[in-house]
Amino acid sequence: MALSGLDRRASKLEDALVSLKEQKAAEERKAWREANSERLRWEMFLRNHGPESLDLTEETIADYDDDDKEDARAAIAAREVLQKLLAKYDGDMPNRAAMDAMEKGISYILEEWFWAIDHFELLSEDLERWSDVLGLDETDPPFIELINAIDEHTGSSHWREIYYLQEAQDDAIEQLFENYEDRRGRRLKYKAEHAEDVTHEDNDDTEEAAPRG
Repeated sequence: MALSGLDRRASKLEDALVSLKEQKAAEERKAWREANSERLRWEMFLRNHGPESLDLTEETIADYDDDDKEDARAAIAAREVLQKLLAKYDGDMPNRAAMDAMEKGISYILEEWFWAIDHFELLSEDLERWSDVLGLDETDPPFIELINAIDEHTGSSHWREIYYLQEAQDDAIEQLFENYEDRRGRRLKYKAEHAEDVTHEDNDDTEEAAPRG
C-alpha cells in the first residue's frame, strides 16, 4: 500500500511537471506572437502587394496592346515609388521624419491597405504565390507537402505565423487545409476525367514543335 501511494504521488508530480512545461511553452509562444506576428504579416503583405510582387519590365510588356501597356507602366512606376518609400522604413516601422509630404501620404495609404486586408485572404494569396515560386502549382502536392516545402525553402514556419493569437492561427491553417484539399481534389478529378484530352493536346503541341520535311 505504501508503495502504491508513492507511485500515485510520483504520477501526480510527473503530471504537474508536464503541465508546467506545457504552460511555459504556451506562454513563450504567446510572447513570440505578440512580438513578431505583425512584422511577419507586414512581410507577407509586401511579398504579395509590394515592389517584389511586380516583375514587369519594358521588355516583358513589349507585346501588350496600348491600354495594357499604360497600365503596366503605371505598375512599374508604382514599384519604383514603393521601393524609394520602403527604404525609409525600419522593418515594418516607417521613419516619417525622413519622408516628404507626398511620401507620408503614400505611407499612410499603404498602411491603411495593410490593416484593411483580411488575414486569411493574405495567407491564401501567399500560399498560391509560394506554390508558383517553387514550381508546385502544376503538380498539386498534398497540403502538408506544400507547407513543408515552403518551410524548408524559407528555413522555418515563420513565413505563415501572422496571427496575433495561436487559436486564430490554428483555425486559419485548418481552414486553408480544407479549402486547398477541396480544390486539389476537384482538379485531380478533372484531370483524371479528361486525361485523353490533355494527352491529345500535348501530342498536338509536340507535332507542331517537331521539325518538318
